[in-house]
Amino acid sequence: MMSDTPAPGSTGESTQLSLMEIRVGKIVEIGTHPEADTLFVEKVDIGEADGPRTIVSGLVAFCKAEELLNRQVVVLCNLKPRPLKGIMSAGMLLCASNADKTKVEPLLVPEGVPNGELVTFVGHKAEPAEAGNRASKAYSKIADDFLVDETGKATYKGTPFMTSKGSITSTLLKGTIS
Repeated sequence: MMSDTPAPGSTGESTQLSLMEIRVGKIVEIGTHPEADTLFVEKVDIGEADGPRTIVSGLVAFCKAEELLNRQVVVLCNLKPRPLKGIMSAGMLLCASNADKTKVEPLLVPEGVPNGELVTFVGHKAEPAEAGNRASKAYSKIADDFLVDETGKATYKGTPFMTSKGSITSTLLKGTIS
């Protein structure tokens, strides 16, 4: 039976947010950067045919590697890949922070969301740009509008980050997302 409900991300306006490719992934391997003990090097499975991608993040001061291993995370996939202390990072883990940045934690994915699922936003068409400068410039224009609301929902200008199993959340309330 066909549903009359349009696919998430297939309707709405084309906006700077539309250019972002935000997907659910799972950290399948993690270690400390060999040249920077403040950085983790993660292998994140976002359902790509060529296997997990490498992402470098500055979470060492905030999270234990064993807490992150096998955890589902939210990944901004189409920023221009760049080397961080000699290791190419192909994405960014989206994390919530409190006001003074003393607490930082990866966003929480609802149980049962498959790796690789595109995170959508009601009212914004999903039209991810190729990884590179265009996506990176779009992110710099909208990044300040990624916030956690007072109920713990991850939002863009008040619109929740959505998956097939519900909204992306955080235990940190009224925080920023970066």
